[in-house]
Amino acid sequence: MAHLSQSPRPRRTGGYARGEETRRRIVEAALETFGALGYDSASTRTLARRAGVNLPALQYYFGGKEGLYLACAHHIADTIEPRLTAIAGGLEAALSSGVHSRPELLGLLRGLVEGLADRLVGAQESENWVLFMVREQAHPTAAFDIVYERIMKRLVQMCASLLALLLDEPAEATATRVRAMAIVSQLLFFVRARRAALRLLGWPDFEGERLAQIKEILWRQTEASLGGPAQTGR
Repeated sequence: MAHLSQSPRPRRTGGYARGEETRRRIVEAALETFGALGYDSASTRTLARRAGVNLPALQYYFGGKEGLYLACAHHIADTIEPRLTAIAGGLEAALSSGVHSRPELLGLLRGLVEGLADRLVGAQESENWVLFMVREQAHPTAAFDIVYERIMKRLVQMCASLLALLLDEPAEATATRVRAMAIVSQLLFFVRARRAALRLLGWPDFEGERLAQIKEILWRQTEASLGGPAQTGR
C-alpha cells in the first residue's frame, strides 16, 4: 500500500446540508470500495463513480484519494466516539464523587458493551468498516493510527478503568488490560464473521429482538467473569 501521512482532517463545506450530504455519500461509498479493493487498487475514477460524483468533487471535498481514505477512518471514529464520550462522562463523575458503587460501575460497563454491540453488530454499515480495518490490521497506515488513537486505545483504557474499580486492581496492570480486551473481543466474531454467525444462528440479520438477545448473553458472560451471577441463556 502507498505510504499515507497523518494529514489534517479534510475541510468541511461550511455546514451546508447539501455539501455535508454529498461528503457523507462519498465517504460511505469509499469505505465500501476501499474495503473491497484496497487503497492501491481503488482508482479515483472508481471511487467517484460509486459515489455518484465527478472526479473534481473528490479533490474539492477531500484534497484527493489520500484525504478521502483518511476521512473514512475519521468517519468510523466519529460514529463510535459519542458513545465513548457518554460513558467517559459517567466514569469521570463516579471518580470525582468518590462514590464507586458496584451497581453503578456495572451499569457503566454494561452501557459500554451494549453500546458497542448496537454500533458494530446491529449497524449494517459496519460490514464495510470491518473490511476497511482488516486491511489496516494487516498493513497499518495513518488511517489505522486515527482509529487506534480515537477508538481502540480509548475503549480499552476506559474498560480497564472500570474493571480496576470493580476488581480493586491497577488499571495499567497487564491482567486488567487483558481482561478489558477480552470483554471487547466478545463482539468480534459477530463483527468479523458476520455472515457465518448469521448462518449458524439461522437469522436474517442482527436487529430487534435478535440483537437484544446477543447483548443480554454477552452481558451475562461479562458479569459472570467479574464474579456476578452466572445464568443460562434463553
